[in-house]
Formats: sequence, structure tokens, C-alpha cells
Amino acid sequence: MLEAVLVAACAFFVFGAMTDLVTYKIPNWIPLGLAGLFALAAILAGMPLDRAGWHLAVCLGALLFGMALFAFRMIGGGDAKLLAAAGLWMGPAHMAKYCLIFALIGGAFAIALIMLRKAPLPAAAARVPVLNQLLQPKAGIPYGVALGLGALFVLPSTWLFVTAFA
Repeated sequence: MLEAVLVAACAFFVFGAMTDLVTYKIPNWIPLGLAGLFALAAILAGMPLDRAGWHLAVCLGALLFGMALFAFRMIGGGDAKLLAAAGLWMGPAHMAKYCLIFALIGGAFAIALIMLRKAPLPAAAARVPVLNQLLQPKAGIPYGVALGLGALFVLPSTWLFVTAFA
């Protein structure tokens, strides 16, 4: 059962990345679902309460940081909530690694989009609504892509995954 919950969490991160890519929005049910899945996984894995408390503290810190970035219009509200949900899963032991990885992914993604946006939009891309929107010169960067992919890279090394698959 724990393994199924962990796979579902990965699916939620993928879905968060995909919805942000396609719609530039991350629905609230994605970070809420990730929080619920974390609680269920923690119970099923027998996570000690002190460890769960530290994970919650990282989540709250990430939420405050994300809210500050949102206030300065540096990220979207959905990105801030997805970052907080990821912090819940990463905990203090893996949050720095997660931040480094999603920053690298996000930077590479942003550079690729900037380069692609400087080139003329091919007619075939203009007919695909997602590509047309994504490649517009003034479009934003759907950072949920980096947040979701970064989680997929780091989750296998977290306590819950190691406990389940050891």
C-alpha cells in the first residue's frame, strides 16, 4: 500500500508540471493532494512524529518563502504552493538538494525557452495551442515544470522512499 501512495505522489508532481506547462496554472488540489498523500505515507511507513514535524517545518518555511516570491511577482501562487508541498516531501535532509536540482532544471528550461522564443515561430508550432502559447516572446516561464521534475529526481532518496523500497 505504501508503494502505491508513493507512486501516486510522483504522479501528482508530474500532473502539476504538466498542467503548469499547458495552462500556466497549478490547481490547488495538486498541492493539497500531495499533502494528504504525505500524511498517509508517513502513517503507513511509521514515520516518527519528530521527523514528520521537521518535514512540516520545511513545508511551512517553503510556503513563506514562496509567498514572498509571489508577493514580488517572481513566481505564481501555484508554484509557491507546489514548492511547499515538495518541501513537505523533501524534509530538511533533502530540501537543499531539491532546490539545487529544480533551479538547474528551471534555468535550463528558461534558457531554452528564451532561445526558442527569439526564433520565428514555425507554422506547425503555431497550430499547436500549447506550443503557440509557450513560444510567445512575452509569455512567462511555467516554473511548475522544474518544481515537478526536480521532485522526481530527489524523491527516491527521501526517507519515505528508502523505507518503502529498501
